[in-house]
Amino acid sequence: MRTSLTLILLFVTATARADEPIADAANDRFAQAANRTFAAFDSPHEQTWQSPFFFMQLADTQYGMFTGNKGFEQEAALVQRTVQHINRLRPRFVIVCGDLTNATPKQDRYQDQVAQYRRDFSKVDADIPLVCVCGNHDLGNRPTPESIASYQSHFGDDYFSFWVGGVCNIVMNSSVLKDPSGAPGVYADQQAWLQQQLVAAKDAQAKHILVFQHHPLFLTQEDEPDEYFNIPLERRTPLLAQLKQAGVRAVFAGHYHRNAYGTAGAMEMITTGPVGRPLGKDPSGLRIVVVNEAGIQHQYWGLDDVPAKVDLSTTSNPK
Repeated sequence: MRTSLTLILLFVTATARADEPIADAANDRFAQAANRTFAAFDSPHEQTWQSPFFFMQLADTQYGMFTGNKGFEQEAALVQRTVQHINRLRPRFVIVCGDLTNATPKQDRYQDQVAQYRRDFSKVDADIPLVCVCGNHDLGNRPTPESIASYQSHFGDDYFSFWVGGVCNIVMNSSVLKDPSGAPGVYADQQAWLQQQLVAAKDAQAKHILVFQHHPLFLTQEDEPDEYFNIPLERRTPLLAQLKQAGVRAVFAGHYHRNAYGTAGAMEMITTGPVGRPLGKDPSGLRIVVVNEAGIQHQYWGLDDVPAKVDLSTTSNPK
């Protein structure tokens, strides 16, 4: 009886109507990426190093992937477990690196999946900032100004930056890096903006510069051949040179639905497994990233193994 009741409750939660009203607090939370910054953080205050902190990186919630958009009960259950971990551990912020939904903006189930994503993540405590990053499912594999505008209407800017405790965090629209042909103006504008952000971070003496996007620049080797999961060399090679010259500490991504790791000089390329459906041996989970003055440490945790607390003095090997 308990199992049946649980399944019924999950079904009711996960199939709520897309046009069901969402609380004002939820609307505010998902509109904070605006004017190329993130409203939850006071950038002038946050540009100064304060003390070690940690954040949680998620990727590929991808509501609807388990069933080919016929339902999203499994994804909703996994996200709801993730939110419990977030509220228990209380990170400085949470960032979801793309593919929030499985349906793209033109597909019938998109609005339902967006509504459930917003509903589930509205349960994150209000004092824990939630940062959303766009992925290829959120924009389409060939993003256009129209698909980007659709994403922005639900989740705010597709690229922006924010400061936390002396660390400059840059969020990129990697779908236009992957294929700029449908939105060449967005790609060009983002590239010019990125250079401005890197210069400003250096001038402000950022303790670290971190980049967040959906697509990995590469999986394990910076010069690896082009494939579905990485950024084409044509745009990857100059971008890597730009990021390395600026002293970027790490790039965080998703998209691969499993973990991968590589380096480009001193810069780490960290690809994180999914909250939603895995495509490899890594289970559904999340990454905990500890930021201290000297560097960062990070580890991926399956949802069954998330630690009871985070020790800011503990270092761990990338995974």
